[in-house]
Amino acid sequence: MSGQGAVLSDFVRTSGPLYGQALHHLALACASAVAKLHARGNVGLGLSHESVALGLNGQVLIGWQPGITPGSAADDMRAWADLVVFAGTGRTDGDTAALPPALRLAVRQCRRPDPTTRPRAADVLRVLLGQSVAAAVASVDDLLAS
Repeated sequence: MSGQGAVLSDFVRTSGPLYGQALHHLALACASAVAKLHARGNVGLGLSHESVALGLNGQVLIGWQPGITPGSAADDMRAWADLVVFAGTGRTDGDTAALPPALRLAVRQCRRPDPTTRPRAADVLRVLLGQSVAAAVASVDDLLAS
């Protein structure tokens, strides 16, 4: 990912954790990318603080290779949650209390031990866009059309 900005892990180690709008933007951009990929049938994305870069102009770039990492959509959402915790705390085992309320709720739900109870990427995306959990049942296509 060189030439595209800083890999998230390097950026956080050098500049410190993200917070406020920067953290929300990263979480939203990654959830959006995961939702789009899941809608296309891609799972096992291998999302981590090593596979995400912050672009030179503020964009979030995600590197992934289909089929390389075994896993499920629920595993991807756990990885998304772990990525957000790292970005917001600088630690892979960081305390979710340091996150803003909406992110904290989404992260906790995505870290549930039972993968079948984790929300879909589209559900998390709706919550991050400020909609209620009840409204988070729309499909990714409906979300992107609105």
